[in-house]
Amino acid sequence: MSTNFKWRSNPNIIARLVDGNDIKTWKARQVVLKPNEACAFIIDGRIGDIVSEKVVRNIGGGLGRHIADMMGATATDRRMLFAMTGPVDLWIPFHAALKDGSPASGHMNLRVQMRKEDIPKLLNIFANNAPLLDRNALIGFIGHEVSTRCITPSMANCSGSEELRSTEFQEMLEMHTEVEMRQTLSNLGFTFLRAYISTDKTDQEKLARLKAELDMATQTEGANAEAQMERIAIREAATLRRIECEVNVERAKKHGEVTIQAESELLELRKQEAVWEAELKRDQGKADLRMQESSHKTDEAMRLFEQVQARKRDRIAQSQQHQDKRMDKQNEIQVKMMEMAAQHGALTPEVMQEFLRQQTAQKAIDGNDSEDSSSSQESTE
Repeated sequence: MSTNFKWRSNPNIIARLVDGNDIKTWKARQVVLKPNEACAFIIDGRIGDIVSEKVVRNIGGGLGRHIADMMGATATDRRMLFAMTGPVDLWIPFHAALKDGSPASGHMNLRVQMRKEDIPKLLNIFANNAPLLDRNALIGFIGHEVSTRCITPSMANCSGSEELRSTEFQEMLEMHTEVEMRQTLSNLGFTFLRAYISTDKTDQEKLARLKAELDMATQTEGANAEAQMERIAIREAATLRRIECEVNVERAKKHGEVTIQAESELLELRKQEAVWEAELKRDQGKADLRMQESSHKTDEAMRLFEQVQARKRDRIAQSQQHQDKRMDKQNEIQVKMMEMAAQHGALTPEVMQEFLRQQTAQKAIDGNDSEDSSSSQESTE
């Protein structure tokens, strides 16, 4: 009984080189090749059959193959090169400069395909690299060459963002890429199918969009202003018409010629004027409310400022009161010391002079401390 062998566990895998001698299981392994998959057998260094769309049995493992290996009845080196034969899309990032020096960035989509007969060429890749080839690894092989030989020269000849988005530029880039990359892709076993770029917005396009948005905003503001002027003109015309009707009614009343039509027209005009008056009062109320909110915020800020100033004045007064008490206490102690010196007959002119000098220095120090405390309080405020 055989079990299936899966050579492709990730959709990004393009090709894989498998050593049959590494498959060591008690059950024989088989692989099912889909229509877009192919396998080339390499037996003792020679390329054998290339198969597709079939079930390849006994590719490795099994008791029979193990016994044959021990008896030397099988090949010494058995390898299988699996590959995808369907189209593969490679997204290659790039950063280049246009002819006018403006930067352009994006991705280039390079679509390639591997033919069944070209699968053995993959050995050129696996000779010096890991036996697994995925999209990122293939981009690493050809990405720099595509950017240097295809994208950068094409961008250098592009005059601006309009040409960059044109169909002619895409066709020119595709032909240029096909010519430049044909030999490289052929050596790796791939066939060129198509190429096109998808670029991000350039600085010029961003600037054009900003200008368009500014123009649209200006036009919108102008349209709003015109509509407002039309409303004012309609109100003015209605007001003049109402005044005219009132005058005509008064004249008709005087002559006894008041008509129902004139009164109904006057009534409709007054209704419309009442609606406009209500809208005006509503707008005025909103404006007054905003003014009240602004005034309330200003009053609140002034009240908080006054509270801070009051606390500052209280702290300064308390500090000054404490300083005065401390100086009085010092003066009292010094007077007592002088009395004690006088009682013991030690009050000499030199002692008096020293006492006055120390008292003057202490007052100077107290004054400096008071100024430092005031300045620290002001900085804290």
